[in-house]
Amino acid sequence: MIELPEVSIDFDEERHLYTLRGYRLPSVTQLMEPMRAMAYSEVSEGVLMEAADRGTRAHESISNIVLYGIEETDDDTESYVSAFNDFMRDFKPTWIASEYRTYHKAMRYAGTIDLIGYATPDDGSGVDVCDIKTTQSLHRTMLSCQLGAYAEALKSHGVQVRNLYGLQLLRTGKYQFEKVDNGFMTFLHSMAIVKAMEQDIR
Repeated sequence: MIELPEVSIDFDEERHLYTLRGYRLPSVTQLMEPMRAMAYSEVSEGVLMEAADRGTRAHESISNIVLYGIEETDDDTESYVSAFNDFMRDFKPTWIASEYRTYHKAMRYAGTIDLIGYATPDDGSGVDVCDIKTTQSLHRTMLSCQLGAYAEALKSHGVQVRNLYGLQLLRTGKYQFEKVDNGFMTFLHSMAIVKAMEQDIR
């Protein structure tokens, strides 16, 4: 079983700000903003904020289950956590990290990975990376882009990555679990757009 390296990156949760030795690093989410804007252009900001808050609390509950075996939910997150528990019972994965913060050593972007471990038994070829979604729609292009960025960040620290997975938890208490392609090249295109716009508006 692989041991993950200790990565000394600071994170300001309130401002969603990553810093490395005092230097600010853009997040994977920020570098995917052009894609997010397209995906949710017709959704009101209020609805997005409500969904983001609910998703954050669901993620926190799931992380507590994985790391500490503690289950605490709110009324509006209970069905998502129930779906996660059903997934764990059905697939019996082994997780070695939850909410793992890392960054790409060469490209200098950062992110927090929902789950790292083994969705299937460890065969020595690397870890599996899983991202949890609590959205009603699963945007697979964005998911593969995000997971590709996480995978390449881990690889830059010498961590072998085997497979990428998306776990969609639904309000109905159901779940969908699927293997995802590495969309790192798409991520690089999105990052280039953001960087170009940053230069343009300075």
